[in-house]
Amino acid sequence: MTRGDRRRYDGCVRVLIVDDSAIVRDRLASAVGERPGIELMQATGADEALAIASRGRPDVVLLDFHMPGRSGLAVIADLKAMSPPPVVVVLTWQPTEAHRRKCLSMGADFFFDKAFDFSRVLQSVIGSDEPRGPV
Repeated sequence: MTRGDRRRYDGCVRVLIVDDSAIVRDRLASAVGERPGIELMQATGADEALAIASRGRPDVVLLDFHMPGRSGLAVIADLKAMSPPPVVVVLTWQPTEAHRRKCLSMGADFFFDKAFDFSRVLQSVIGSDEPRGPV
């Protein structure tokens, strides 16, 4: 499966949304879940996300950078160790260059600012052949 083609043999793209904010999770679920062929899973934190990911095998993980307990950064390596690894899209309200570089070096495929790049998240879920890591 390539980055641009995440549809499984059953025609479904499994998307795990991980954010401690119910408002953000709801907004992402509304934007992504209205597309046909999308199966949504949700988690509020790192440990819950990893448990769900190990059972549900998501194709794409929309991952909050800042969460209580373990940060999204701590989860990237665990997600990328899965077989096959999901596409990891990191979302943050504080898109510093240092955070972006660190996330991409840990294996994140995309890094987006929640305030300005929200509309680009959908494209990362349904497929894109863009180079890795647009800001």
